[in-house]
Amino acid sequence: MYQHRAAVWLRSVLPDGRIVARNNSVLGLVNSAKAGMGLAPLPTAIGDGEYDLLRVLGPINELARIWRVLTTVELRRQARVATFFDYIVEEIDALRPIITG
Repeated sequence: MYQHRAAVWLRSVLPDGRIVARNNSVLGLVNSAKAGMGLAPLPTAIGDGEYDLLRVLGPINELARIWRVLTTVELRRQARVATFFDYIVEEIDALRPIITG
């Protein structure tokens, strides 16, 4: 994950930082943080679900992502997909902190 945007950001803000572990997956980052190896840049939707981890930084603008929910025109007309989209639109204010941190 050397070229992952979180790794690039970390090197830019802490060029002389001590890297104690490297991982090739977000799950590896979660497990390293849980093992007490240090800080890990995790997506808020994942990190906030790990109750034994503590968020020490708020969302970082440079690492923010735009989320899109897409479907085809044909699927959008199916009841199960239409119901999902209706739910998202209705609950977006409640879901926003979960999705964006």
